Amino acid sequence: MRSGYGVREQIEARIRRAWSGPPGGALQLASAAYGAVTGARNLLYDCGFFTCRRAPVPVVSVGGLTVGGSGKTPITADLAARLGKAGVQTAILTHGFDDEMDVHRKLAPAARVYGDRDRGSLSRRAAAEGAQIALLDSGFQHRRLHRDLDIVTLDEASTGGSLAPLPAGPFREGLEALTRADLVVVVRRAPVGEEAFTRRCRDLAERGRSRLRELEEAPGAPPFVTARILPGPLLPANEPARAFDQPRPTVAVAGIMWPEVFFAQVSPFAASEHETVILRDHARIDASLGDRLRGMAGDSGIVCTLKDSMKLVRVLGDSVPVWYLSENVVWDEPGPMPTAVRASLALLDPRTFDSGESPAT
Repeated sequence: MRSGYGVREQIEARIRRAWSGPPGGALQLASAAYGAVTGARNLLYDCGFFTCRRAPVPVVSVGGLTVGGSGKTPITADLAARLGKAGVQTAILTHGFDDEMDVHRKLAPAARVYGDRDRGSLSRRAAAEGAQIALLDSGFQHRRLHRDLDIVTLDEASTGGSLAPLPAGPFREGLEALTRADLVVVVRRAPVGEEAFTRRCRDLAERGRSRLRELEEAPGAPPFVTARILPGPLLPANEPARAFDQPRPTVAVAGIMWPEVFFAQVSPFAASEHETVILRDHARIDASLGDRLRGMAGDSGIVCTLKDSMKLVRVLGDSVPVWYLSENVVWDEPGPMPTAVRASLALLDPRTFDSGESPAT
């Protein structure tokens, strides 16, 4: 059984469903206007009318072309964790959403996490507090801050769907914007058990692979690498959840761009009869929604994303068991160090890119 929450969430769900077919006239007009404004803004940056400010430390941007679901946050957190293990004092610069910042603190505890719309001021503050490198989460369109390395994440399946600009499709910029990137990370996701994929999802992934191969082979294209974001076990988010050896939650909650993928991934862990609740990205979970979810879940509990677990536990406390589905980033590259890490280290010491050695060694 599926349920939404609130008018805004229902409107967003309808728009997402519309992306799978031909857009209506109103969406096409809005999409054309959005594309024109975005194109004009990029042209002003490309021509030097708008200028980029340099940060006191090297800046690595991990961004995407779509509104969400491309793996930016897990890739950023994985990069931060790997740089931290290499002895690099790393800062993560975010928009300032509490849930997003909490996720980074959880996944990359050695990094310092900052949040504000003004990323330039954040970079200066991070440098003053000892950062050696700054990672800009969701920063491809944030062109006011100069980046020394531009990494773009592209979800394979979503690239196989509509390529229209918002709101007729999920794209903030067209695929031609990849000419600004230094590295493209193709993200592959899979639910637990291939049988959980619908035929439509498989078709989208195959179409996405075909489009991405064409992009990779185009003259002047940046390097392409692949990273898989694989679901791990359910992990407890609060004390009551730790008491369960084999949790079977009766409610699944997702406040992400592609909730269907998450629901497919958690289905083997949830009760055979469970409800699903779709929230908008960065949705505020207030006391009213908390009471509703508590009543739906009872003692069996809730499973959600790591990001949503941060907000749920703040509201629900220990009144309901809460688990989150862990994720693992696996780079499909030879050698112990992914290209994104080596290229980031090269900004600190060019010799590290060839040798693979850490600046700390």
